[in-house]
Amino acid sequence: MGRTKSTAKRAKQGKMQVEPPLQGHPMAKFFTNLADFNNYIMNFAPRKEITPRQDLLDFVRLRDYYYPDLVAIAYTSLTMEFEEVNSSSFTIFFTLGRNKYVLNVGSFCEISSLSWHGTLFKNGDKPPEDWNYDRNEACRFFNLDPNCGHKMPTNPMSDEHRLLHYLLVWVIMPRSHNHGVVMNDDLVIMRALRSDVNINWSYFIAHHMAKLKDGPTTSGLGYVILWTRIFKYFNIDFSNILQKSLKGPNCINCATLRQMGHGLAQEQPQQAQQDQAGPHEQEHQAGPSEHPSMRDMMQVLLRIEQNQANMDTHLTRVDQRLSRIEQYLKIEEDEDHD
Repeated sequence: MGRTKSTAKRAKQGKMQVEPPLQGHPMAKFFTNLADFNNYIMNFAPRKEITPRQDLLDFVRLRDYYYPDLVAIAYTSLTMEFEEVNSSSFTIFFTLGRNKYVLNVGSFCEISSLSWHGTLFKNGDKPPEDWNYDRNEACRFFNLDPNCGHKMPTNPMSDEHRLLHYLLVWVIMPRSHNHGVVMNDDLVIMRALRSDVNINWSYFIAHHMAKLKDGPTTSGLGYVILWTRIFKYFNIDFSNILQKSLKGPNCINCATLRQMGHGLAQEQPQQAQQDQAGPHEQEHQAGPSEHPSMRDMMQVLLRIEQNQANMDTHLTRVDQRLSRIEQYLKIEEDEDHD
């Protein structure tokens, strides 16, 4: 009986330990049972990470190494709770090994360099009425054909708008396919950006992260640099973990623009040579680059932010004038009473 109880006790304890089939796997320390490990192997490890080609200002500028295996494991256990009663908060949960991590809104905003303000909106939602969104008007604004259905080629758009779309589908709401077409949901976000609509990007990106987790195994896993920031926030040990860096310098070169469908006339020989060079060579070439760089994308966002700032300044002046008028009327009313 003693041996039987001892065996049963060891079996019970074994459920809380890494089971034998996991012992030789390099990521074994991040799992406590075989079921979670199999879920990772079958549904998340095969999914290609979506690395940002060019990373909304501070968030867009995030740069770091990333850890694809850890990202896949984090997505495996990721759960998110949104307070949908008033939609004023969310909490992120994920597990690595025996350690469970909880990330609240404040920490998420700190890590992502995103603030918590603006309209609470997520990809796929119907635009709020105060946005005055009209699909046909939005298509005309971006020079798109509204009769093309829900997948409109980006070719007719201006360079500035195509760069904005490129930023949207690779960084803000990354996806692993259809980067050269404007979806209806893309159109809503792009029109909101160009209409100075203030979107709560923390809420938006957290929802998109949850959407990526629930996607099919053929879809990619985005926000890899953001995940690195999250791992560092929790002091995750990166030793012996596969590490990758973003490929090439932080610029959009001629090859990138050709992939976007741009015809580049009178391309300089030096530019063509740089396009053919590997990432290492490109990073160490001297002299100013004539390539459309990250600054081009930043200029789009900076112009949008500047327009928003100008509008805020204008509204502040209007408020001040109204306050002076109200104060004047109050004085007049008090004098009449006297």
